[in-house]
Amino acid sequence: MNRFTSTILLTVFVLSAGPLNAQHQLTNFEYPTVVDTKDHAISQQEKKVYTINGVSVDNTFDGARLNSFSHIEGNRFEIKITAENEPINPSPWYAFRIMSEGAKTVVIELEYGKANHRYWPKISEDGKNWRRIDSTNFEVLKGRKRARLILEVDSDKTWVSGQEIINSTDITDWAKQFANIDETQFEAIGKSKLGRDLVHLDIKNGATKNKEIIAVVSRQHPPEVTGNMAMIAFIEEIMNDSDLSKKFREKYRVLVYPMLNPDGVDLGHWRHNAGGIDLNRDWAEYNQPEIRQICEDIIKKANAANSEVILGLDFHSTYSDVYYTIADSIQTVMPTFANDWIAEIEKNLEGFNARVSPAAVTSPVSKNWFYNEFKAVGIVYEIGDSTPRNIIKKKGEVSAREMMKILMERK
Repeated sequence: MNRFTSTILLTVFVLSAGPLNAQHQLTNFEYPTVVDTKDHAISQQEKKVYTINGVSVDNTFDGARLNSFSHIEGNRFEIKITAENEPINPSPWYAFRIMSEGAKTVVIELEYGKANHRYWPKISEDGKNWRRIDSTNFEVLKGRKRARLILEVDSDKTWVSGQEIINSTDITDWAKQFANIDETQFEAIGKSKLGRDLVHLDIKNGATKNKEIIAVVSRQHPPEVTGNMAMIAFIEEIMNDSDLSKKFREKYRVLVYPMLNPDGVDLGHWRHNAGGIDLNRDWAEYNQPEIRQICEDIIKKANAANSEVILGLDFHSTYSDVYYTIADSIQTVMPTFANDWIAEIEKNLEGFNARVSPAAVTSPVSKNWFYNEFKAVGIVYEIGDSTPRNIIKKKGEVSAREMMKILMERK
């Protein structure tokens, strides 16, 4: 075989094999500001039942946060809520159960130390069905360092929490229901620092070769429950039986990592994982096992299928709804997607005016990793702490539908 013939055969082989994507590998990215994501010591809350004057409180369940319980006077008690370590985003998370030997009215004062109050209390009789406490029974005290609840308690436990509790077991149970719909797979792609499963859904139907990928992540920060709720509604819309969803699952592959920080969630942390680190600052050095394993899994699946990630969505919560996007001046694989998608969401949610905050790629957060690794569109989708729960569900559903419509038109 001469050199000319060899060249022709090699060319034919390359053309017949389809597009050849560059193989990705885990890369350490440099940013203007260096963030230390090596382990920082944390302070563990003591898990126990506290009983004073016939009133008992406990923090013995996953997602609880209560650091001490003490008596003030009469039926007034104080609960201290402290963070896992400092410095930290001042978002004091609390969750506990309370009961009494006999029916009585108690006053609970939450003491936050250096932090300010953030989460309006929710109460529940079973830890599953929640309602906001009435404003007549709750007030934030002067300076926002303390808050006061009035509770009617008896021998049945009452759950009190800053937000509804969705812990790692809840998310695992939720994700398992989608296994084997089409060719969707449920698996644990690794373990957290303390050995909890890193749950994963691989949503696909048909051949994966060269199929473009959407990655969805959530719950890097433990208290950000409303973002988790929106993610749940978003994925449920993709997994339903509509013609749009079925066709979308045939054309695209969706990699879902619904709880990146199971340790922090179950330990009742304000912000960090068991290594004392904000996981959404570790998408450049990968010092924390959760981020390293998830990034490795995305890259491994993309490489194995000769595919590219075109969109990375990270669901969070903050004081009000906002989209953190990549600046328009930065060329992604879908330059107009973010603006088109948000505009369609606005059109389909009556009265919704989206707040959009574009930024340069200058920090080690998830959306910037998706861009740096794949030139993908990266978006952090923040849901307000107090956004009505029916609206959160609708936003998740509409967001999924409009994303699918736009991507189905993609050549």
